[in-house]
Amino acid sequence: MAADKQPTRAELLARLQHSTKDALVLEEMQRLGFWPRGQGQPGLEQALIEREAELVRALGAAQQELAQVGDPQAALKALRQQRKAEALQRREANAQKREQQRFERALAWHAAREHAAGYLGAGASGGLQQTEPAKPLLHGLPPLRSAKELADAMGVSVAELRFLAFHREVARVHHYRRFTLPKKSGGTRSISAPLPRLKRAQYWVLDQILAKVPAHPAAHGFLPGRSIRSNAAPHCGQDVVLNLDLKDFFPSITLPRIKGVFMALGYGETIATLLALLCSENPCDKLKVDGESFYVGRKAHERLLPQGAPSSPMLTNLLCRRLDRRLQGLATQLGFAYTRYADDLSFSAQGEPARLQVGRLLRRVRFILNDEGFTPHPDKLRILRRNARQEVTGVVVNQQPGASRASRRALRAALHRAQTQGLAACHWQGEATTPSQLLGQAQYIKMLNPLQGERLVAAARRLTRPDGATWRALALKRLAFRQQAAAGQGQARPLAAAWWQPKPPPLPVLQKTAQQLKDERQARINAAREARKPSQRAAKATQAATQAPSAAPQGARAHPPILWTVAAQQAAVVALLAYSNRSATSFLLGMLFLAARQLSGRPGWIAFLVGLLGLSLLVRLLGM
Repeated sequence: MAADKQPTRAELLARLQHSTKDALVLEEMQRLGFWPRGQGQPGLEQALIEREAELVRALGAAQQELAQVGDPQAALKALRQQRKAEALQRREANAQKREQQRFERALAWHAAREHAAGYLGAGASGGLQQTEPAKPLLHGLPPLRSAKELADAMGVSVAELRFLAFHREVARVHHYRRFTLPKKSGGTRSISAPLPRLKRAQYWVLDQILAKVPAHPAAHGFLPGRSIRSNAAPHCGQDVVLNLDLKDFFPSITLPRIKGVFMALGYGETIATLLALLCSENPCDKLKVDGESFYVGRKAHERLLPQGAPSSPMLTNLLCRRLDRRLQGLATQLGFAYTRYADDLSFSAQGEPARLQVGRLLRRVRFILNDEGFTPHPDKLRILRRNARQEVTGVVVNQQPGASRASRRALRAALHRAQTQGLAACHWQGEATTPSQLLGQAQYIKMLNPLQGERLVAAARRLTRPDGATWRALALKRLAFRQQAAAGQGQARPLAAAWWQPKPPPLPVLQKTAQQLKDERQARINAAREARKPSQRAAKATQAATQAPSAAPQGARAHPPILWTVAAQQAAVVALLAYSNRSATSFLLGMLFLAARQLSGRPGWIAFLVGLLGLSLLVRLLGM
């Protein structure tokens, strides 16, 4: 029978306090296999030993109880200790229960992160637990009820979706690249272009959700089959043309309004919040602290619609549907035609409305714009009559849509200079140009009026370099990127390998209480102590073997050396005491006592003097 772990001395003493020596020996013999456990002979002795142990334990408990009854202070102290021990046990049990509950909640939260959005930042996480749609979906939109379904539809993980949508007022990364472009009217326009990973998600939102919702017929911006030509066509040949511009159009559209667009389409709070966060930008300032870049932004409700994201134009069309309906109704009521291209509003009329209703129209248009949350630009209101050049979004509309005569002449001059003097001498709008830029301008004029642009396009094509294939290949790659993003192929990336993925959070760990940590620490100490014991025993054995006399015969007893100087001094003291007592017996017993102490290796003076004094008193009492 294999032996169990050897108990320590402290454990044996603790067991001995509640049992007898014979019972302890019997238990150890049974543990080591020298005495049968529960069977074999002799049985009477084992029963007697066990009965004796029980009686000893009962007697000890009775004596302890009797001692407590006889001493009220001790009984009170014992009661307090018992209550303290019970309180400590309850406290430890409650602490372990709390840690277990906390661990179970952490596990549930960890599992929920695989399919739920969870937390998306301060001010942007309200209502994320709702999974049911707000109302039936319209226009065949994809049914999405949770963050997991949205991530699967986009072809990304929930962790990546959370990374793209998370709002931070101070962050180390920013999903947009900001730059400026010059305006035709002067000044610069701030553009926020999303990075490829976020652009992929925005393309999916555009093609799978926003593009399926019809815009108002008066909207002509960024819609298939519509352009600035279709926007200008209704205003051709009118007596009066009114152009208005909305001030800070894109920055005036904040996160709550973007979220409202998706909720109006029938999506619930969770999906609407995620889509709104994906399609909005947190305007921020880039700061450097100790060589590390930080992006300091605004609150969640101050996120803006970025000008440069592929989803922004269509979102403006959907957001302005009610605005378009109200302005269209007003224009029809007053006899005007109305169109909108992004933030450019155009009205036109002829006859009596053109003469009498312009002021009334402008007053009511300003009221509707303010009521819808927009502000008309005070410096960009233009009222154009028939006797002057009438333009709508840069298109001349006096008779038919077309480019202005000045722009056609400038392009013709640039093309002629490029053909005769070379591209180095060719400029467009005061800056160096390229053949592709001139070709694009010529095709723009041809789109407005084919008769005006046919010759310009032919002249521009003669300047086109052979590298057009490279640009076409790049355009095809960009188209493939959008098609893959719209199809939910999450790893689509135009010119590089797959994106890095967010690191998954570690699994929760059950925390231990202070008592458990204390017990583990004591267990490690005991284990280390037990591990050191064999080496200590071996060291002691080696030291004893080294110190033992090598020439001593086996079994011989080594006598300590005799200190002869001390022996002579002590013999003189014995003789002096015997002479003072006038007793030969005292001298004889003293010398025998001295010899015994010297042979036993105990020549100390204190014990010798005490013993000699005792012998002297004994001799005097006996009269020897």
